[in-house]
Amino acid sequence: MSDTSYGFIMTRHVNSEITNNYWNQSIRCIRKFYSEVKIIIIDDNSNYNFVKAHFEYKNVEIIQSEYKGAGELLPYYYFYKNKYFDNAFIIHDSIFIHKKINFDKIKNFDVIPLWHFNPDKENFHNSLQLISNFKNQMALYKNLTLSDVSILGRKPEWYGCFGVQSYINHNFLFKIANKYNLFTLLNKVKSRPDRCCLERIFGLIFNLESGVTKKYKSLFGNIHNHNPLFDYTYDKYKYDLTVRKKIPKNVIKVWTGR
Repeated sequence: MSDTSYGFIMTRHVNSEITNNYWNQSIRCIRKFYSEVKIIIIDDNSNYNFVKAHFEYKNVEIIQSEYKGAGELLPYYYFYKNKYFDNAFIIHDSIFIHKKINFDKIKNFDVIPLWHFNPDKENFHNSLQLISNFKNQMALYKNLTLSDVSILGRKPEWYGCFGVQSYINHNFLFKIANKYNLFTLLNKVKSRPDRCCLERIFGLIFNLESGVTKKYKSLFGNIHNHNPLFDYTYDKYKYDLTVRKKIPKNVIKVWTGR
């Protein structure tokens, strides 16, 4: 794939000296394998007393979002509004890539989550409230409540999209955004529970609208099988990287709970 056919979009939220390391390290990791690919950083309400670039970065564009707290929704909105490239690899600032991803293998995918998790009814009342202004919401309503699962005993046909992180084609995003009126969510998503609901809403829409996700649940597998899991901090990661000189995965996620 050419350097213009794909790029990275990263959500950033800096609230301390430690979390300022995240986006810097994430860019550093990307640049080891993709020296010229464009990187878009969407800043969601960072404390600029702590924001500092460790290097002078090339082909990195930083966008200050006006929608505070919308978090994981923001990369999709700005990609929808601005076709930076044909395909976007959407990640958090706390993702560190330590092996080159072969984009040629997924270049024809319209979308694929980076990680998935099994569907559940966690806070589904809030999910239903979030989609209340959607178009074509009935299929979403039925699936989010898992009504066929509980009443008919069927297996669920969708999976959550962990962190709303994905590889997504611009044309596909444009299609689903217009079909569902997706960005009515911009003024609704304000909190971490809201963003958790987004994982389920986006995962469901991806499964309903893409043939790819019916065959492949995600690029890296079930997040609950990811090792290390939810107690892997940035300090532990740096220890593994600099002292042990061995990291547990090729793609690392560190946890903060911001």
